Amino acid sequence: MIYYILANPNAGSRKGERSLKLLLPYLEENGLSYKLFATERTGQEASFIQKILEEKKPEDQLLILGGDGTISLALNALPADFSFGYIPSGSGNDFARSLGLSLDPIQAFKNIRHNQAKDFYVMRYKSQSFSGYALNNVGIGLDAAIVKATNGSRVKKLLNSIKLGRLSYLMTALHVLFSKKSFCISIYNLKDTFKFDNAFLLTFTKHPYFGGGVKIAPEASNLNQEIHLIELDKYSMPKIFSLIPSALQGRHLENDIFHHSVSTAVSVTPQSTQPVQIDGETFEIQANDTLTLTSERRSIIC
Repeated sequence: MIYYILANPNAGSRKGERSLKLLLPYLEENGLSYKLFATERTGQEASFIQKILEEKKPEDQLLILGGDGTISLALNALPADFSFGYIPSGSGNDFARSLGLSLDPIQAFKNIRHNQAKDFYVMRYKSQSFSGYALNNVGIGLDAAIVKATNGSRVKKLLNSIKLGRLSYLMTALHVLFSKKSFCISIYNLKDTFKFDNAFLLTFTKHPYFGGGVKIAPEASNLNQEIHLIELDKYSMPKIFSLIPSALQGRHLENDIFHHSVSTAVSVTPQSTQPVQIDGETFEIQANDTLTLTSERRSIIC
């Protein structure tokens, strides 16, 4: 057996590199064969996946080492029926947290060696201008504005270096809260139709976590097909600030000013052009374009 390792050394402010420095000697000491495909820039995942699929034999295994962004990009290049192992090495690790995967690279690999496959579900998304698969969350409006600002922030890199990367989302949110305007959007699912005229935060998620451990949808699970929608209208800044403690504790949905609905298929149409974030990557949806979300089953070895 050969372990084909698709790794992002830059993940988590070089946490991926540190994980490799632990994992590779362990493989060699235990006489385990491997081939390493290490990305140097975002976007190489798809071409490496193609090479791995062409080379590997049925008994070989694919290991993905990196953060949520790495595994999301790899997932978009993998066939739907292809199982893989995952060694979390990012700053947020929300996907690993959702499945209870070990964050220790050696322990994560030992678990993979048990060769137990587990089914989970992702969101398949499609609009006129972009399509693919979302591992964690799809956000429109404030959600996307925060991610876009955070990804370009020097503060994120600093906080990641001292293992406080989660705080970068909160710090950026405090800034974006004052500048992001509300928007009008229509939501259609298999049961109901909703129209929000003053939407501010709107997130679709397959599991509880967002932004490095914040439970945006505490009851969500990627072990079933359900897609959870969390929506919050724009209120005064004091009102929104008062919600932060309960959000950090995962208790915000106890407040009826949040809209929470669940479905296995959703269509969303904004009346104005809005930023969109999908697993930490930012896009833009045009006014009156419709974005559809459905669930698709995948398999992970853990």
